[in-house]
Amino acid sequence: MGYRRRRARPRDPALDRAVLRETLTLLESGGYERLRMADVGRRAGIGLGSLYRRWPTKYALVVDALRSAAPPVAVEPTDDPAGDLVTVLMKFAVQLRRHRTLLAVLLTAPDSEVAAAVREAKLAPAREAVRTHLTRIIGTPADLDARTDLGQALILQYLFHHGTTPDEAHIRGTILPLMTGQSVGV
Repeated sequence: MGYRRRRARPRDPALDRAVLRETLTLLESGGYERLRMADVGRRAGIGLGSLYRRWPTKYALVVDALRSAAPPVAVEPTDDPAGDLVTVLMKFAVQLRRHRTLLAVLLTAPDSEVAAAVREAKLAPAREAVRTHLTRIIGTPADLDARTDLGQALILQYLFHHGTTPDEAHIRGTILPLMTGQSVGV
């Protein structure tokens, strides 16, 4: 008689959400270095073994928690490529306002594991969305990557100087023309 493998119980999405929510709470209150998987499990009501089966490392857990913290910046293409790009840039700006403590990590500890998680979970998807919509407007010029980065960089620079992110009018009237090389009436 052969060994029969038992079927595992299906994952509970509510429990996963609780884990991700508690991870974000602990991350924001104590930082990445003080975040412990045991604390997340205890606060979310999940055993450590179950937690590690779902997320084998603290890094994987933090990346998933960061991804769950805000809606993706992706925007379904419409017949207005410039409007789509403005929408993506506005979503990026909103994420920056919501996650200032994580932005600080990129500045204070850019080589840290948590900075890598922020880049993977937040910045890379936003950059890809910007690049996709920018390509619809200008094609693929040699400086496409620089123009892609310019949009996010100008939003960050605005935040540093003004203490808030730019509004839609500024993005549409100033940032978008710089990215596209086109006049304001884009």
